[in-house]
Amino acid sequence: HLPARGAAMIRDLGPYAPKRAHKLNPPLLAMLLNGVHDHHKGQVFVLQVGAGSGQVGLPLLQRFQDDGWSGLLIEPLPQNFAELDALHKDSDRVAVLNLGISDVSANLLLHSLSPEADARNRRIPLNRASLIRDRIATPGSAEDDLLAVEVPFLRMDTVLGELGIDSAQLVAINAGGHEAQVLQSFDLAALDPALVMVHSTPDTASDDTCIATLTTAGLYPFRVAGWLMGLAPGRLAVPLEDLLTFFRKGLGATEDEE
Repeated sequence: HLPARGAAMIRDLGPYAPKRAHKLNPPLLAMLLNGVHDHHKGQVFVLQVGAGSGQVGLPLLQRFQDDGWSGLLIEPLPQNFAELDALHKDSDRVAVLNLGISDVSANLLLHSLSPEADARNRRIPLNRASLIRDRIATPGSAEDDLLAVEVPFLRMDTVLGELGIDSAQLVAINAGGHEAQVLQSFDLAALDPALVMVHSTPDTASDDTCIATLTTAGLYPFRVAGWLMGLAPGRLAVPLEDLLTFFRKGLGATEDEE
């Protein structure tokens, strides 16, 4: 059960089954990020593991550029990190690190597809990387399609201690199947985030571990836009205007005929 960390209560508002549920993902994600922003009056620090190139995936770039957010962005794959570093090289609010995060500190092999193999597989995200080789290999992959690079991995508590970081309003983790180990490398509750986002695969042992870690930290688990979310009760300002506008409940609006 969830620890009693606040007086918030989840209330059942009844069933809702949209015909094309995936269309809800971008606005729901935007509403959650707006909720974090509003609750913290724009003073949002992001701790992101697996930040990629910084231009795809989570819509955080505009938050850093226009909304005054700050953060520590961590990316282990060298080619992704080069783009991430260039993207934020002039920022005094965003720091980037080229390393991996795990529950052990060691040099580990990070697997990815070669540029040529990436180009042939346009349906999958570019520059994916994982410590798990089988997550990267695609059907029909040849041996030379797969690359491996040795990357330093540290525990998150080591990184946070070295940098003097003791809180974060948003924690986002996309670690190629290694998310449970990332979460186990630091005290999530001590950071006291309002929102945690974990790119976890449902119905796996790793996902079960991630859910348990979120609930132990006092967070309510949900799935939104392909992410396992942990919401701190009573810590998000609900953007009701956004929500009602999206569902076309403004004065004079017509109902969605879908």
